[in-house]
Amino acid sequence: MAKKFLSVFMALVLAVLCVIPAFAESEKVNPILVISGFSQYKFVDTVSGKQVWTPETSIIVDLVTKALPPLTTLLASSKNKADYDKFVDAIVPVANDYLRYISVGPDAEPVDNNVKLIDQFTGPVSNYDYAWVKTVFENDIVDIACDAVGKENVWVYGLDWRVDPLVLADEIHEYVKNIKKTTKCDKISVSGISMGGIVMSCYLAKYGYEDFSNITYLSAAFTGIDYVGEMFSGNIKVDGQGLINIIKESMHDTSVTDILEKTQILDKLLPIVDDLVKYEKDRIYTEILMPNFGYNTGLWAFCPDEYFASAKAFMKARMNEGTAEDAAKFWGKVDDYHNNVQLKINDILHAAQNDGVTVSLVSCYNLQMPPVSPASKYMGDQVIEARHTSGFATVADYGQRLNVEVGPHIAADKMIDANSAYFPENTWFVKNQQHVGFSNAGTRDNGAFYKWILTAPEGTDVYSNPRFPQFMYYFNDIKELRPLGDVDGNMKLSIADAKMILKSVSGSRVLTNSQIEAAELSGDSKVSIVDAKLVLRSIAAS
Repeated sequence: MAKKFLSVFMALVLAVLCVIPAFAESEKVNPILVISGFSQYKFVDTVSGKQVWTPETSIIVDLVTKALPPLTTLLASSKNKADYDKFVDAIVPVANDYLRYISVGPDAEPVDNNVKLIDQFTGPVSNYDYAWVKTVFENDIVDIACDAVGKENVWVYGLDWRVDPLVLADEIHEYVKNIKKTTKCDKISVSGISMGGIVMSCYLAKYGYEDFSNITYLSAAFTGIDYVGEMFSGNIKVDGQGLINIIKESMHDTSVTDILEKTQILDKLLPIVDDLVKYEKDRIYTEILMPNFGYNTGLWAFCPDEYFASAKAFMKARMNEGTAEDAAKFWGKVDDYHNNVQLKINDILHAAQNDGVTVSLVSCYNLQMPPVSPASKYMGDQVIEARHTSGFATVADYGQRLNVEVGPHIAADKMIDANSAYFPENTWFVKNQQHVGFSNAGTRDNGAFYKWILTAPEGTDVYSNPRFPQFMYYFNDIKELRPLGDVDGNMKLSIADAKMILKSVSGSRVLTNSQIEAAELSGDSKVSIVDAKLVLRSIAAS
């Protein structure tokens, strides 16, 4: 009798278990909105149908063809001020014709209303041909987000960087309302890439954070860019060694730089560039840079607070277009962003975190910055300095180390001290990843990290996932993201990594090229006992 009862009971349990899933509501995931960065989307002239930014090959060839004769004449001249005047006379119309498609007028509005984004996807990615979405967005972050939550839950927003970022925030607001209505979700995960972080900050300042479960800054310029501040302040200086560094890093090859160094071409050209700046800087600003870029409030959003006063003084003196009404409108927009977004975003983000929003920042480092100003000494991801993408972590200059001991929030390579950052426990650093170098080639690629961080639950910090600690290293050649100091490649930092280094030093083990790359932390270009000690200190600090 008991056996029969047990059989009937088990049958009922199984029947109930089979029926429950049919009535249970499937677990919802929060949709992801990805806001693109500067120049990530292409511009098209709707009249001619030509892609004008980034320019088609034919436009670039035409530019070079027009620029070569005056350049050749300059190089063959005695190179006095009169020769440089003639060169600029010839170059100004060529440059302005090339830049007219993306120019912004004194009223802070785009000059050419026929130029539009190549496409703007107002629905989820699943509504469109996916190959076309990838062609337009041109970044693996789309794949990563779709892998995380599905194409039906991913929206991408293309950035028209000619438009004031506070106006773009209004467009983002419409996106957010549409996403919530479409998905029936109360919360959204939002991420801003590069300049997209500026627009995301504008949204938070205007509309708050109540709609978001996650706010993620990906290599974002939300506190500015130093070389923009320098250039807006009139400080132009070409760094020859910096140029060689950035070419090496970009190509992952030394063939071009070997030729440059052997022929000493740069040694011959840099004095010419220096003289061009010396004689013609004011004309370059007033006749080229100012008319095309100086009235762009989005580019002014790149100006850090420490440069803001000097930049305004320098640029105002060279603004000779527009009316008094235009000027008031323009400077009102610039000041509005600076005072109410850039200077307040730290407080806004901390308030969001205190209310349960997962706030995360990702900063890439150890790469040369553009060698066009004194700011080329700083270290970053080739486009934005790491001190800005991290919210003011203390960062060593390029090729240098900080005079600190490895400890909590201090990298094993002594290049980063995150204790001074806005969010020491919520900022991740990736060594050697280029700006927006998202890659989704496999489970060991950096896409796995970004998939995790975009959907990270409340309370996530740099200690939450041993595979993705605060400091990581990206191997560009083999497409692997590992904890900084992970020599054995098992995706975690442990005493075994220090032992491998010591065995290499003793000669009992030969390391592969990638293992040597992972082990060399001290900056002395060799694997030594010092590197093993740095690994052990990093383990202790975590």
